[in-house]
Parts: sequence; C-alpha cells; structure tokens
Amino acid sequence: MGLFSANFISFAGNGDRSGQAGAQHLLIDPWARTNGWGTAGVAEVRGLESIFSNVAGIAFVNRTEVGITRTQYLSGSGAGISINAFAVVQALRKFDKNSKSYKNLGTLGISVFNMGFGDIPVTTVDQPDGTSAIFSPRLNYIGLHYAYSFNQYIKGGIGIKVINESISDLVSTGIAIDAGVQYVSGIFNNFKIGVTLKNLGMPTSYSGDGIAMRANPINSDVELTLETRSAEAVLPACLVIGTSYDFLFFTDEYKGMSKDELRDADLTRKDAIHRLTFAGAFTANAYSNDIFAIGVEYGFKQYAMFRAGYTYESGQFDIATSKTFYTGPSVGVTFGVPLSVKKDNSKDFTPTILYIDYGYRFTNRWQGNHYVGLKIDL
Repeated sequence: MGLFSANFISFAGNGDRSGQAGAQHLLIDPWARTNGWGTAGVAEVRGLESIFSNVAGIAFVNRTEVGITRTQYLSGSGAGISINAFAVVQALRKFDKNSKSYKNLGTLGISVFNMGFGDIPVTTVDQPDGTSAIFSPRLNYIGLHYAYSFNQYIKGGIGIKVINESISDLVSTGIAIDAGVQYVSGIFNNFKIGVTLKNLGMPTSYSGDGIAMRANPINSDVELTLETRSAEAVLPACLVIGTSYDFLFFTDEYKGMSKDELRDADLTRKDAIHRLTFAGAFTANAYSNDIFAIGVEYGFKQYAMFRAGYTYESGQFDIATSKTFYTGPSVGVTFGVPLSVKKDNSKDFTPTILYIDYGYRFTNRWQGNHYVGLKIDL
C-alpha cells in the first residue's frame, strides 16, 4: 500500500488529466448523511455511510445497520438521473466460554450502488429522429467491505467493489479496492484522524456488439463482422486525509469533575446532551483537481443532527474553466426515532433507532443534488 501511495502522490491533483479515467461513478457519494458536509467526514464518519467515505468507519458498528438512499442527481436538468444505494453492515462476534464474553471478529458490510439515466431514444444515421426503440444506461457496483478494531484507538478496513457499466449492446466490468484507517484519541475519543486510499485497480475496457460492425473487405463479396478494440480506461484513484474534533457537553451532574473523574465515568459521545463537531479533509485526485473540504455538525443526543460543509476545488468559481459543477456549500439534517424504550437503569442499553437523513449539495446549474435516506440501527 505504501508503494501505491508513493506512486500516487507523485501525480495527484493534475487537472489536465480530467476525463482520462473511467468509472467516474466511483467518485459519487450516494449517502445522504455524509453529503450534508461534502467530503469533510473522512475522519468522523462511522456506520454504513463509511462504505464510501472511509471503510474503516464501519468498525464502529456494534450490532446491525441497514440503510437505503435515493438521490435526485442534478434535479433541474430534466435528464432523469437517479442514484439508489443500499447497504447492510453486521458486527461479527464469537462467544468465548472461558471469559463468558463476546470476542470481536470485526465488521462485515455489503453495498449496492445503481445509477440510472432514464430511457433514452435510439437514433441512427438513417433515422436521426428516433427508431421508436429506447436504451437505458446503467452504472453499478456491488461491494464487500470488512473493518476491524485493533484496539480502542485504531480502526482499519478494506473493501472490494465489482464495477459494471452497461447499455443495451456494450458492457464494461472491473474491480476496485478501497482501504482506510481511523485513529481516535482524547478523553472521550473525540479527536480523530482518517486516511483512505480509494479506487485502486486494473484498467477497464468495453466489449459487446456496440463496437462491432458488418462490412465487406475490399474486392470481396463476403460480409464479415469487424470488432473495434476499446481503449482502456484507468480507475479514478484518490487519497483522502482528514481530521475532526468533538466538543461534548454532558448533563449538570458531570460539571466540576476532573479529567480523571470524567475518564473513570466511561463517558462517550453517545452520553453527551449536545455535540459540536468540526471536520476537515484534503482529497488528492489522480485524474482531477485536488479538493479541500471543511464541515461542522451539531448533534442533540442521538436524535437530531444538523450539518453544513464547504468544498473547494481549484477553478470552481470560473464556469469557463471549472471542472466541477459543485459551487461548494452543502447542508444536511438527520432525525432519529427510537423504536425501543429503556426499561431499567442499565448503562449498556442501546436503543433501536430509525434515522431519517436529508442532504443537499449546491451546483452552479441544474438546481443541485437532493439526497434522502433511511437507516435503522438495530
């Protein structure tokens, strides 16, 4: 991985290479919660949304999470572009008879991404107004992800995605690999650093009848099928580094306590009444401009979260030279609905919560992206 990183950094952030990589949908975050503050959450993200931002974050899942998100991509374009994403993350545990406790075996996740462009009329040279037939381009991937908590402070993860791009007579397949690490520290584990390397893999190419034609060789009446070789396209690799910090506010009973007393109380961010998180990240892209992002999130217990972010890419303010349609700002909100009630004073009780997520990213045309998601933490 170190060799990949060294070779990668040497040419990262070259805007002149924009458009030279394939499988660009690998760079699209489909999750409503993380889009609320752009690309700033590589160190902060935890739960199934980590599948895109930093796979190490799924190690924070202690039980089961199931989530789905629907995206209206460039909602005002009229193109009918939509994204659907689904994921399941399950903590793996084994009961140890000797210690009479559960042993951590890591966390396993499965994800599905589908991007559709609606029904497009088929036109030909002879029938430029349409043939009455339609085709529907699809960009997909299915991912298998695994993360492990090495100790209280270090989480690591890896993911493998099987990529598929297709229309009616053309298809491309490939495999991409993600890897990430998160480090947490502080009295309440409220200082975090995240690093992830995404979309490593071999180049892909297209095959199918769409690049074949029937023709007669010179001086011959025999009709042959000729197939054009598709050029290879590399994957859009990127390296993301970020950090975040939580300011946690607890109930009055903990006021006046020393740091040692607070540490002994075994408090976590889930015990905080109010939380204010600041995050920042830098993305080094191999085939587009580098990206800087900052974000802030306010949380009331586990039941309401409001976030905003700003993402900057070189040249984004000049429409003539910009290589992105994002203008920078993004906003989002999450509401949690508890589905189970605490029946005793046990500190170990963890409620089942249904989360409703919404995110919006501003664009310089086509009225932005809307993200709506549901997640249940079982």
